[in-house]
Amino acid sequence: MGKYYPLILFCFCVSFSLTGQDYAAWVERAATHIEADRLDSAAIALQRAMSFDPGNENNPVLLLNLGIIQRQLGLYDDAYISFTASLANNPMPEVVLYRRASLLSEMSRYEEAIEDYATLVRHHPGDVEAYYRRGLLYLEQNDRLKGEADFKMANKLDSTHLFTQLSKALLFKLDDHWVEAEQIYSRLIESLPDPDPDILLNRAECYVHIGQTFRASADLRVVESSQRENPYFYFLRGRVRLDQFDKVAARADFNKAKEMGYDLPLVNEWIKKTER
Repeated sequence: MGKYYPLILFCFCVSFSLTGQDYAAWVERAATHIEADRLDSAAIALQRAMSFDPGNENNPVLLLNLGIIQRQLGLYDDAYISFTASLANNPMPEVVLYRRASLLSEMSRYEEAIEDYATLVRHHPGDVEAYYRRGLLYLEQNDRLKGEADFKMANKLDSTHLFTQLSKALLFKLDDHWVEAEQIYSRLIESLPDPDPDILLNRAECYVHIGQTFRASADLRVVESSQRENPYFYFLRGRVRLDQFDKVAARADFNKAKEMGYDLPLVNEWIKKTER
């Protein structure tokens, strides 16, 4: 949760010199609650701060933090309202747009998310990540033509950029070129001091498809603690365990993926393989 604290701390330092004691005290209290991972209390404190001074110029940043907290709490509709309200006079509108677009994607409101990314690339035409993330949404809508167009623009802007490389790996996977995709993920993992767990998970997927079960298992062990809420992790680990002839453990993982809402026809097909 610490990644949200710098924004709160910034607001507190500025607000204290501009407003009364109550506003500053509530913002400071919100920061303390965030550090202690008491998100419900942090949200209340931010709301109380803004109620003391509804016209404070720092409120858009407080609303951004409130939206982040509400999303963490699973209050997606409330988070959307906070992010939208935060856009007005926000000194960091691109941060808000990224947060709102990501939230909208999670809510399966893809068209609205695409609009936010379109706003980002309109105002920041060199933003490789925005092209990449909009391309992902086009693919989610089965519009490969537009998705590839955004990936090509990212490549044109910076062929070595992380998100450009991720887009190339994704296209390789879509075309069942698993070796080529694995090579990209491996280069990224080797070049990054702290690679994102999602990159390791994607490499594990490649290893599964090219029959390198031992390496897939190693990557899955590394990312396990960060993927407990990801049904695909359990599905993928189930496939690895089945390849290792551990049908009992594989069935448990497939059932876990099923409970979490993973593709039911597909996971049922793999569960049957553990019963043979």
